[in-house]
Amino acid sequence: MASFAETDNLLEGLDKLATVPPFTPEKSLNYKVKGLAIESVVTASSTFEAATKFAFWASEVRLLQLKQKETSTVEVLDSYNDRYVYDIYLHDNKPLVELSYLLKASPSLNNTDTMNDVVTVNGRAAEVNASNIDVDLDTGELIENTLKHFFGFSSFRPLQRETIVSTMNMEDVMTVVGTGGGKSLTYMLPAVLSSKPTVVVSPIKSLIDDILSRCQTLNIVACKFTGDVSKELYGDQLLKISEFKIILVTPEILKDGELIDIILSLAEKSQLERIVFDEAHTIVSWGSTFRPVYKEVCERLARVKSCPKLLLSATVPAQLEKAIKDTFDNLTVYRSSVFRENLNLSIKESANPFYDGVQRFVADHKEEFGIIYCVLPKDVSAIHAELLKRGVSCVKYHGQLSEEVKIASYSKWVNGECKLIVANSSFGMGIDKKDVRFVIHARIPTSIDEYYQQCGRAGRDGLPAKCFLYYKYADKNMLLKLFYGQDKVNSQMSCVNELINFLEDPVQCRHKCLMLYFGEPRENFVCGVGCDNCVNKGAFYLTDGTSDALKVVQTVVELTGRTLTCNTLKLVLSGSRQKIVQEQELQDLSNFGVLQNRFAPVLLLEKFLHSLIYHDILAEVPQKKGRSVFLQLVLGPKAHDLLALKKDVTRYEKK
Repeated sequence: MASFAETDNLLEGLDKLATVPPFTPEKSLNYKVKGLAIESVVTASSTFEAATKFAFWASEVRLLQLKQKETSTVEVLDSYNDRYVYDIYLHDNKPLVELSYLLKASPSLNNTDTMNDVVTVNGRAAEVNASNIDVDLDTGELIENTLKHFFGFSSFRPLQRETIVSTMNMEDVMTVVGTGGGKSLTYMLPAVLSSKPTVVVSPIKSLIDDILSRCQTLNIVACKFTGDVSKELYGDQLLKISEFKIILVTPEILKDGELIDIILSLAEKSQLERIVFDEAHTIVSWGSTFRPVYKEVCERLARVKSCPKLLLSATVPAQLEKAIKDTFDNLTVYRSSVFRENLNLSIKESANPFYDGVQRFVADHKEEFGIIYCVLPKDVSAIHAELLKRGVSCVKYHGQLSEEVKIASYSKWVNGECKLIVANSSFGMGIDKKDVRFVIHARIPTSIDEYYQQCGRAGRDGLPAKCFLYYKYADKNMLLKLFYGQDKVNSQMSCVNELINFLEDPVQCRHKCLMLYFGEPRENFVCGVGCDNCVNKGAFYLTDGTSDALKVVQTVVELTGRTLTCNTLKLVLSGSRQKIVQEQELQDLSNFGVLQNRFAPVLLLEKFLHSLIYHDILAEVPQKKGRSVFLQLVLGPKAHDLLALKKDVTRYEKK
């Protein structure tokens, strides 16, 4: 604690500061200044002059004692409660002041009452005056300084700065960057600099909770509107909604009720900063299937013209981008490369025993964090139980578990009490854990998009990570049962076929296939050692399969009127003597065994048929027989082109 003599010295310095004539006294206001453990109120015409005078006073009374390259900070609050944070450093023993960042206050927090011009030093008060020097900070510099001094980052990640500048320039923007690319910063930073609230629509509650936690850590005033918010808190937040810088909300909450009316009212009055759509790919992929409310809400909010819209996602393939642009006009689109060089991708065929393989792998990597993904909750529970039985420590997470169990599982995993979590797609979006070293798919996911998203949970720190998938074609039937009866079953199964084509390709670089799928033209790209196909290069080669495809089509025609699955067709073409062949007298067909010696092993014939389905030469129609669901094989829309010799077909052959 300072002595009375030291305090008198400080106050004497303040008296000297007060005698400096104002630069433009007719513009003077009261500013609250905080720095060097002192709070004061200074009369000045700008925050810059208040900070400068305070710095000179602090230097004069020897409160400011900095070594070379050291800095101190001072905060200046104006009458609107906007916070101007200045860096102070010494040059030739004289203090220099530089604006670091500005944090705008929300309108309803503004206080236009004048402040008493009193400075407090160790409990004693004195009167102070200051003059003015105007400052006009370039937006780019303001963004950089806010990143550094408010968020604590030294530089932007790819496309963050471009997105921020564009959305602050009132452009409608869609940014597609990989998992862990820092998408949330693109709306959090502009929100910090704005006096108006930003609305963030997210379909994932765990993501909302994660962002809310980050906002609280950074002292950004934020709130959420989700199903678990009490009625009392919901009502309180509605009453002071303009006070929040970030408003997080699920689409279901927005669909009906008072909240969306208030948001649209704010937009009409130009009192909304921007509307953000997180996980934007789900607007179409989920909005067109099991969660139509997201699409409905987005279409309504897309019509708001008074503020910019910002769409964020890790995965938006070309066809989804087109569908999104049908809703959002004039989108500026930023895309980063989907190539993650630190991820090693590999596919393990069904011959590899799953539990034995996972048990060995986890034992060899017991100090590393990992995720095992399934689609169905029952598979999550079954795998979790079996691994525990085998002595593998793990927790489980899926949507049908209670909130208490999910929170406990996540907490144990993220805090390192347990390194392995078994989960389905309800786990992952918005989970910002950077040191996940492996992701294992126990069964095939529903699409390439989901596969890429889930692989993206690994290696977010840039260090090497492994992603491998245990593949069985029979898993397709599991997904068929999941999708059957839904309006979009055909398009969903089309996504599954696209994934199977990717998984069964034994030649092309897997990273390259992902880049092409997401619209990144990299025809000559190879990762070298980042996937199993590049590591095993030369084991298979591509050859002409047009004549083989013609024989397949002829056989399907001969089987017209029968129940025909892909497996049955394989048995006929390969000349199998299995019981089902004898029972249905398939050995009497003229095309029986027509490809018997063309594919070795016969697994390549099976994969050839799958590729014909993917390329629309064959097609599968979901059918129900009793309680079971199966895929009836028929000719596809491109079969006639093949028969007319207008389409060539390739196949893979083992060396």
